[in-house]
Amino acid sequence: MKEITIAGQRIELKELSIQDKKGLWLDLIANFNMMQFEFNGQIMLLLVAKGEVDYTNVQRRKISERIESVKHIPAVFYFDNLLTYERDRLVEQGVYFVVADKFAFVPTLIINRRSTKSEIKELFYPSTQYIILYHLQIESLDGLSLKELEDKVPYKYKTIAKSIKQLEALGLVRLEGSRNKKLVFELSGKELWNNVSTNLIDPIKSIEYTSDVFPEGDVGGISALSHYSMLAPEDVPTRVLTAEWVREHKSSIPELHSFEDTQCIEIWKYPPLGTSGYVDKLSLYLTLKDDKDPRVEKEIEIMMNEIKWEEDLKNSGKHLPISLTTL
Repeated sequence: MKEITIAGQRIELKELSIQDKKGLWLDLIANFNMMQFEFNGQIMLLLVAKGEVDYTNVQRRKISERIESVKHIPAVFYFDNLLTYERDRLVEQGVYFVVADKFAFVPTLIINRRSTKSEIKELFYPSTQYIILYHLQIESLDGLSLKELEDKVPYKYKTIAKSIKQLEALGLVRLEGSRNKKLVFELSGKELWNNVSTNLIDPIKSIEYTSDVFPEGDVGGISALSHYSMLAPEDVPTRVLTAEWVREHKSSIPELHSFEDTQCIEIWKYPPLGTSGYVDKLSLYLTLKDDKDPRVEKEIEIMMNEIKWEEDLKNSGKHLPISLTTL
């Protein structure tokens, strides 16, 4: 093997010299062909199994860790074919790997990219927006690995990685470290919020109505704004559901239709970051910012001005995690 393909790029492989093999153990040399390659400025060691060598994913992780401790470069396993569930298990273990020219999971977060022509969208993916809003409103995500993010946000590793790659490309975050890279935000607080203003999406996918009063979901719309302000609430509060939740509970929710009726149901593209049964302030702002009612405009402005950003809390001696409630 003289080259591999990653994200549409043909990468030349280099045979290891005797000096390069120094520190590697006999079983490893006996069971794998090993070559060096460089991708995005990072030198890596490619491991190609000789014959039918069968290692568990935990064993592969331990091999990777041992190689990195000796050679100080990441190890990447090569496969001709790999089932999806096998890929997921390797990703869960943090094992880097390449599957022919079809799939790559390497330290630069290239995941399932088939062409370098793929463009990074300027508008946030719903998962990207959720991550930003979580970081701004719930607790700082600085210093966490992607695996640790799985415990914080309602998305799988692959979706998180896609979102972080988008944030990287937009210059909003960087990843530090050689293995289990840690997330570092380039901006914080209000400066970050202002910087992403052109990337933010409307959380609402569709607006539906029901003739019944439906109690599920967080409160949104004018009723949520009334919770954060002096505005009077709606007679029947707007409820917020995600499209995924609606699909999963279709049999238990009342019939929804597009014409105005007793209760408004907003179907969102991502889950609201509600902390007390009401949608989060920043998402609420995005749903109401174009409302032309002068009362709504005024209360939205007051709500946003009352937000205590990270830098405000630091100056007042308070600390994260924070929740953007009315103080």
